[in-house]
Amino acid sequence: MTDGYTLFASSIAALTARICTHPIDTIKTRLQATHQPKLQGQSYVQWMIRIINQGSISSSKWRVARQLYSGLPVTLIFSVPALSVYLSCYESSKQYLDYNGIARHDHLGNHMISGAMAEIMAGTLFTPMEVLKNQLQTSTLTARQLTQRIYQQEGLGGFFRGYWMGLIVFLPHTMIYFATYEHLKSKMIKDGNNNNNKWTYYLFASSMASFISSGMSAPLDIIKTRWQVSASDQGKQYRKGPWHIAKHLWLYEGQWKGLAKGLGARVIWAIPTTAISMTVFETVKDYRYLFF
Repeated sequence: MTDGYTLFASSIAALTARICTHPIDTIKTRLQATHQPKLQGQSYVQWMIRIINQGSISSSKWRVARQLYSGLPVTLIFSVPALSVYLSCYESSKQYLDYNGIARHDHLGNHMISGAMAEIMAGTLFTPMEVLKNQLQTSTLTARQLTQRIYQQEGLGGFFRGYWMGLIVFLPHTMIYFATYEHLKSKMIKDGNNNNNKWTYYLFASSMASFISSGMSAPLDIIKTRWQVSASDQGKQYRKGPWHIAKHLWLYEGQWKGLAKGLGARVIWAIPTTAISMTVFETVKDYRYLFF
């Protein structure tokens, strides 16, 4: 399956999912990065608008919409090849492990190892995307200005800030996701009465798997996000490192409440993003096997 057809399917999936869910991603990132409390007498909507607009609560609808799509071009440039690498590597690893007798294609260990390999490989593309996207979503710089500043201040290594932290977050996330997804998918297809509508099984299985894995990895994702925005002026208070960020969240932002900041937005973003991606990818794979 690691051919042009796979790349086409994953590219369409990446474009569709990212465009549809980017505003939620922006809200999630700014909620995770902010240390601004809700002011007394301020409504939740006003607080959200203040966070979205970098401190201002009086803005036009056009400005709010533009802020919500901050960083989208960078996201699209990186997300298409990154997701292609991610899904292609997952499929290749499943086939390799099965062919060499290490773990059957329907075995839990196969899904977890394949997911881990996919995350390690795709992280080399996802990390620069996250670094640029997160800082664009929490600053007023253009993509060109931000790229120049990161390179001048940190060199190429600045674009990979948080790669190892990303693996700490997303390795268990991905392993849990694929183990849950494959189990639910296979069970639903086996028990299903109408396999002509398998896309509904993909949609449900990916949504449930994303809900579980996103919720479990949310605290680590907050730490990673703050570490990645620490190079920006808005994130300078996070420059002492991931451990300091975790301690600050626990001591000064409400313990578990601080570690769960942005959890709702993360789950709301992750479910449609993953569900759209996997449903499109799996459905196109089915048509590939049917007609070619």
